[in-house]
Amino acid sequence: MQAKHRTLIICYSRSETTAEFAGRLADELDADLERVYEESTRSRRGITGFVRSILDTLFGRPAHLQPMKHRPLQYDLVVVGTPVWTGRASTPITTWLAAHHHELHHVAFFCTMGGRGSERAFAQMQALAQRAPIATCAVSARDVESGDAREKLARFAVTIHDCLAGQAAQAATGAGLGPCHTSPSASNL
Repeated sequence: MQAKHRTLIICYSRSETTAEFAGRLADELDADLERVYEESTRSRRGITGFVRSILDTLFGRPAHLQPMKHRPLQYDLVVVGTPVWTGRASTPITTWLAAHHHELHHVAFFCTMGGRGSERAFAQMQALAQRAPIATCAVSARDVESGDAREKLARFAVTIHDCLAGQAAQAATGAGLGPCHTSPSASNL
């Protein structure tokens, strides 16, 4: 019998868009879900919080995060989701990745954004995670409005399933779990 891969989805969401996508993905992947929260949740609310978020991202200031319930080391795959702020991953997610990169076996990334910036955010996340993602998915506000977000979520989930299935096949033949890379068309959905 094939062992089930354990998947954890970690996300930060200021406006709930990223959290909504993460929840749907967790259902699709039968994954555990945990949100990243800061010590002070009021600090990013309203227009003042929005401006602070942008400044923290631009100046690389770390966030002060609440402790997590799940341990990433106990999962085969950790999917990390973030909103894009000024073409970068959100400060809470960059802080989390910097603190937990050594606990990650395999990663996948997704982001939600107003328009663009996913490539730079994914490159930043990859550098902080110190490993290449098995898949990425970028969802814009336009995708959400048009309904394309559902299609992207479904393709992202299939890419992750296929990668994990391929790794299971490698392990069954004694080849071990090597990295899995997606095709260019599957990456950055």
